[in-house]
Amino acid sequence: MLKNILNVVLDSACSFPCPGCRKEVPEKARNVFCPDCRTRMKPILPPHCPGCGSELDGVLELCSKCMEFEKRPWDGALALFNLHGLGQQLVHRFKYNNTPELARAFGDMAAEIIAERGIKIDMIVPVPLHWTRTFMRGYNQSMLICGIISVRLGIPCRSLLSRRRRTRQQAKLNRQQRFENLSGAFALKNGVDCRKLSVLLVDDVFTTGTTLAAAAEILRESGPEKLYVLSLGRR
Repeated sequence: MLKNILNVVLDSACSFPCPGCRKEVPEKARNVFCPDCRTRMKPILPPHCPGCGSELDGVLELCSKCMEFEKRPWDGALALFNLHGLGQQLVHRFKYNNTPELARAFGDMAAEIIAERGIKIDMIVPVPLHWTRTFMRGYNQSMLICGIISVRLGIPCRSLLSRRRRTRQQAKLNRQQRFENLSGAFALKNGVDCRKLSVLLVDDVFTTGTTLAAAAEILRESGPEKLYVLSLGRR
């Protein structure tokens, strides 16, 4: 795990090709996606849905997918791209193919979107993995992304939540099973106090939002003034 984190730190001092297509990028670029890959990743255009960060597909306040759910336990949502094509391939590679270096490119994109939206953030919090999954994967991808955003925007990153038990992979479950799977999965760490703070909770993929909702409900107990969520891809 330490080696993977060290690799992410070291690549900030070196120049790398685009991690999406491996084409050379300008000399001062550091492991960032080239313009062609950014386009192929299907970025989400405004107006944005506050429930999931996706594009609004009607005249209502929320997109049609979010209308199927109860009110989300956050004040706003951001997503980098629609989870199809190249974006989906890269997220899968990031999670399952031992490529922590992708955190820099994804983190740079996330930092840009946060800055562009003008959202005030006082603290960044990753959705935790169970320790067994972190051990097998070698890293928590959400934690790595948070670290890059923190460096880029000068915002503290804190691990405020713990994963109390290992859960089944959400992608293999239906909606009801997703809720049941995450019941009691998260807990606040001792002494956490987010009163008067604007907090950003970060995860990799947003499908139904069940994982983020479960984590956000617990994080709400610490009293943040505002709570936002960010995901790489919206399915």
